[in-house]
Amino acid sequence: MNKNTKKYKKNIQKRINREKRQKTKKIRRILAFSSIGAIGLLFILGLVLPGLPLKFWNNDIPEGDWEYVSNMGWGILPNIDVPHDPYTSKPATSGPFLDEKWGCPVSWGYHDDILADECTLSNLARGGIMIHYKQGAPEEIVEQLKSTFVGSNVSEITIAPYNDMDNLISLTAWNYIDRLDEFDTERIWKFIDVFLNNPTLSPFYAKKGHLD
Repeated sequence: MNKNTKKYKKNIQKRINREKRQKTKKIRRILAFSSIGAIGLLFILGLVLPGLPLKFWNNDIPEGDWEYVSNMGWGILPNIDVPHDPYTSKPATSGPFLDEKWGCPVSWGYHDDILADECTLSNLARGGIMIHYKQGAPEEIVEQLKSTFVGSNVSEITIAPYNDMDNLISLTAWNYIDRLDEFDTERIWKFIDVFLNNPTLSPFYAKKGHLD
């Protein structure tokens, strides 16, 4: 091997070693900046997350005054006159329902008209909560429900009279119902906290209802 060949190989090796060192430095810089960024992000999240209304759902529903109602499944009805199996509860908590073509889900908030189960189920299927009060309930009860559960800080909750129940107030979510014989703010809020927008229950959770 002549001197020129040796010198050439030596230069090649030097260049390879230099490139390796440069790559190593570059990787170290990237890791250093990434670590700083990660620490900064964790710091920011530590400040922000405690103030956010986040929930981490699982399939375990805690015990409460509510009861589970046998799941009928769901399906889209072409119109309200199409026969279907009787709902497993009154008010209904699962089963076939009407879609947007028929104005369902109904708008969140207060309604003074009786709403068909076939329509309110569309609200429940999207993670909403129905608060039904017995038709003919004292005006004081109706006003308490409206003043407490209708407003800018409350959404995806619908209040309406119901004409076929014996108790004063019924709370419904998909597959669950709570029947009250008196106005109980704490009990109603507890139901809302557990079931509102619970994606483990609502089949159409990703398709929100109307907010107008």
